[in-house]
Amino acid sequence: MTAAATLRRGLGVVRRGLPFAVVIAIALLIAWLRVWRPVAVVVARVDRGTVTIEAFGRGTIESQREAAVGFDMVGRLSEVQVDEGDRVTLGQELARLETDQVQADLRSARTGVGAARASLVRLAAEEDRARALLASAEREATRTQVLVAAGSVAGREGDEATDRVRVARADLDRVLAQRGEATRGIDVAAGVAAQRQETVVRATLLAPFDGLVIRRLREPGDTVAIGATVLRLVDTRQVHVRAAIDETVLAQLAVDQPATVTFPGSTDVVPARVSRVPWEADRQTHELQVEVTPDRVDRRIAIGQRADVRIELARRDDVVRVPIAMIHHDAAGPYVFVDRGGRIALARPRLGVIGRDHVEVLAGLAEGDRLLAASDPRRDLPRGRRWSAR
Repeated sequence: MTAAATLRRGLGVVRRGLPFAVVIAIALLIAWLRVWRPVAVVVARVDRGTVTIEAFGRGTIESQREAAVGFDMVGRLSEVQVDEGDRVTLGQELARLETDQVQADLRSARTGVGAARASLVRLAAEEDRARALLASAEREATRTQVLVAAGSVAGREGDEATDRVRVARADLDRVLAQRGEATRGIDVAAGVAAQRQETVVRATLLAPFDGLVIRRLREPGDTVAIGATVLRLVDTRQVHVRAAIDETVLAQLAVDQPATVTFPGSTDVVPARVSRVPWEADRQTHELQVEVTPDRVDRRIAIGQRADVRIELARRDDVVRVPIAMIHHDAAGPYVFVDRGGRIALARPRLGVIGRDHVEVLAGLAEGDRLLAASDPRRDLPRGRRWSAR
């Protein structure tokens, strides 16, 4: 057989066997992909550490000191000296009522006090004169009575001297009465002036503490009634978060428990403490409005803003633990995928307390075991296959 014929025969054999070779290659590729190729997994270690049991709640930022300030008298606003967002200090003037009439009344009252005091000075002079006249009349009456007794003068002159004493005493009594009335008049006029002065003071609205103006409810020219709110103030240095916590953890809550607060738009975790546990739950949601006070506030916040709260109910230190994301569940209970000799295996550990990020392991796993999980946490891993870390 010639070389050309041999080559043609060989090519024919190849052409006839090529489909079978392709099929076998595809089958081997599928088998490698489905059976022999290592499965890409996420790996975590069973370690030893702390498992914290927490209660989560979402709430709003509230101020521990808040005041709706207004006047205790009726009047018309002449000016409001602060606006929303302004910071104020204790005793700072915030608003004022029109006081033209009150100021006029105050001036009139002060004038009355001055007139009463001038009248009292005049009456004091009259009192001195009346006392001098009385003393003179008494001396004259005494001499006259001696002369009457000696027969030197008629008895009629003695009676006249006695009458002059009575007139002088009556005149002194009149002056003393007028002076008493003048003194009472000064007290009344001073009281009226003090009342008018107090009215002037009450017409000025002062800040009751250092704080922030969050609402301005009245404008100049408005008529305000007694107790009507003009401004709302809050103390932003003393804030707490009022968070809704499930009622089932009530027995585990206590004042001064450690907690954390996370403000919106920030990943910073701020240390905090439970400052109040209520005695009543919401009758609709059956949640507890627990107050948590942060240790510090280093960022700008707004009253009424949302915040997330986590309260530490209990903690287990130095325990074997696994990340909670590595745990799966089925009808038989919780399970995890672990490495057993380089292949994927399923283990059913006995679990203890469940924290936010980790779960305590009581049995079934050892510290250092490698836990395996698919990149999609909803998928299971094929048991018995080899694996490789992503």
